[in-house]
Amino acid sequence: MILRIPIGAFLLSAENMAAMEELKSDRLLLLSTVNIHEGGIEAAIAYLVEQPTPKLLVLESDAQGDALYDQLGRLADVCAPNTFVILIGAQNDVTLYRNLITEGLSDYLIAPVTAEQLKESIADTFTDEDTDTMARVIAFAGNTGGVGSSVICHNVANELAEMYDKDVIVVDLDVCYGTAALNFNIQPRSTIVDAMSQVKAMDESVMEQVLVGITDHLSLLASPASLSLGVSVTLDTLSTNMKVLIKMCDYLVLDMPHVWENWCREILSEADEVIMVSKPDLTNLRNGKNMIEFLGPLRGPEAPTRLVLNQVGAAKRSDLTDKDFKEALAIDPSVVIPYDPEAFGRALNNGEMMTKASKKSKATDAIIELTKLVSGQDEEEEEEGKKKGGLAALFKKDKKKKAK
Repeated sequence: MILRIPIGAFLLSAENMAAMEELKSDRLLLLSTVNIHEGGIEAAIAYLVEQPTPKLLVLESDAQGDALYDQLGRLADVCAPNTFVILIGAQNDVTLYRNLITEGLSDYLIAPVTAEQLKESIADTFTDEDTDTMARVIAFAGNTGGVGSSVICHNVANELAEMYDKDVIVVDLDVCYGTAALNFNIQPRSTIVDAMSQVKAMDESVMEQVLVGITDHLSLLASPASLSLGVSVTLDTLSTNMKVLIKMCDYLVLDMPHVWENWCREILSEADEVIMVSKPDLTNLRNGKNMIEFLGPLRGPEAPTRLVLNQVGAAKRSDLTDKDFKEALAIDPSVVIPYDPEAFGRALNNGEMMTKASKKSKATDAIIELTKLVSGQDEEEEEEGKKKGGLAALFKKDKKKKAK
């Protein structure tokens, strides 16, 4: 198991800080961000007043009895819901351990601890939390070639990383004609073909070697964009790679080729978000209707396909309207992106994203709007508000439950 989570450690003793520092280089935390601070729980409380809560807190306290419960109560006041907490304490007390676990702590360890003890505790904490560390999968598909699906895909992926400070991986699935490397202005040292050729040995550490870093939060599994490799994507090889990728990021953004293979249908059926990009013309209307009719029963009403109209205004006299698409597809366009060849051309020629190359373009505004729609952040915040338990519920109960 390789975890991909933010971890904040607030410790008191040099031994425990050394143990945590040693654990940082372990394979378990290969993809995690680990920040180690001095000061124990009190430092954590001060830090969390101003900073977002990591997924996991490793805390040390030398307090006992009511003083310990008071610290944890104040910590709960500044923590996000469902934070995992491993506490290192001074008391070797079975009753205390049971009370803390009952109240919602993930584990209680007696100081001093070793790196191996911390590793075992963290691994046990997250053994059953795979679903919480799965990426949100967003697939972009064009109703015809040349509608700009790839450009929009890459810009949205970039914005997800920039706007939310989340880890994003873009996968360019167009082996022959993919443009992601061009659009991000990079020369990939490896491509999706390398990932497919190592499928039997594939895990997070192997995938890390294949991915190309673009920014701190954005990586690319590039296409070779070659006609001569004689390699084709299959459902088996793709499935193996996807199972690894989905645990390595917050958002897995898929740039789909304009083909209709079994693996394409599988992805479009199961992705969290499907963005169907269309130009406002008759061919796209027909293909969009076919796509909706095919995917609708497979995805169900809980995961509808989103329609994005792109290059609107390029042919003003012959453009179909939003109303035409709504009547034919029974869905409203989620976003309408105006035709702005100068802005997109400048971005493409410079190897830049729209927010950098053409910040004031209305097309850029539309891309930002689409990013917010597909991010799932509003859903996540709403769900967090409904959740109870975890650290946010700690020590909010009757004070009689304190140390006995």
